[in-house]
Amino acid sequence: MTSSTIMSSNLKLPENNQRLETFGCKLSAGGAHNSRTMMLDEISRLLTSVSDSASADEYRKAILETNILGKGTITTRAKTHRYLRELYALSDQVPLFVVYRELCFFDPSSAPLLSLLVAWSRDPLLRATTSAVLSASVNSEVTKFDLEASIPKAFPNQYSALNSAKIGRNAASSWTQSGHLAGRSRKVRCLVEPRPAALTLALLLGHVGSKAGEQIFTTPWCRLLDLNMGQARALAAQAHREGLINLRAIGSIVEIGFPRYNYLLGEKHESGQQTDR
Repeated sequence: MTSSTIMSSNLKLPENNQRLETFGCKLSAGGAHNSRTMMLDEISRLLTSVSDSASADEYRKAILETNILGKGTITTRAKTHRYLRELYALSDQVPLFVVYRELCFFDPSSAPLLSLLVAWSRDPLLRATTSAVLSASVNSEVTKFDLEASIPKAFPNQYSALNSAKIGRNAASSWTQSGHLAGRSRKVRCLVEPRPAALTLALLLGHVGSKAGEQIFTTPWCRLLDLNMGQARALAAQAHREGLINLRAIGSIVEIGFPRYNYLLGEKHESGQQTDR
């Protein structure tokens, strides 16, 4: 698979999509990558250190009062809580976070890609750097200048050169945490190897974004997993076998259902059919 295949579809979130916003995506400006990376270590430690059904207040107390993440000062704890909320919501009232948390427990090895999918969906600054990473050929270098140059292109006259450089550095770290980049001072492009749990979240986000049929395999979230349509379809069959989704696919006819998450989608159908709304 070539990088041109990966980049063949639009990697921007749909504008003014109320369903995506209600589900937990953020379409407005701003983002945590102005100050932080996607904080994979912190979110992983938090999820494994509290109840798998914790409330927003329990997450707050775990970070601020129990200091479960081992931060040195109250100020640092508060900032950590703030940025983790920006990136992941940390609320059992936000469907995206509920699905993310469940899938992380279902397959902990998928946590890096699951976290990338959520952070990307909630942080426009991280999204702005996508092309610099995914358009790079495998094993080619992705420089800090490639990443920081993405910011003024996406947000003209909004960030200083200093801030753009900082966002670029933070984004480089996030793409490294997810496995899309490798290396320390010299970052090179790698292809990630998603498992069914990560694809399940990608397909669910595509469904919420009103994609149906074969088009659900060509969404930005599938592209973030370095999957073309055929690869995504094959992995969806594995997700079906693992009970994560319902899949019926005959030729170009594709029906996908999410019975595990119908209660979050407001959908009652159990047949595996995917409805357009």
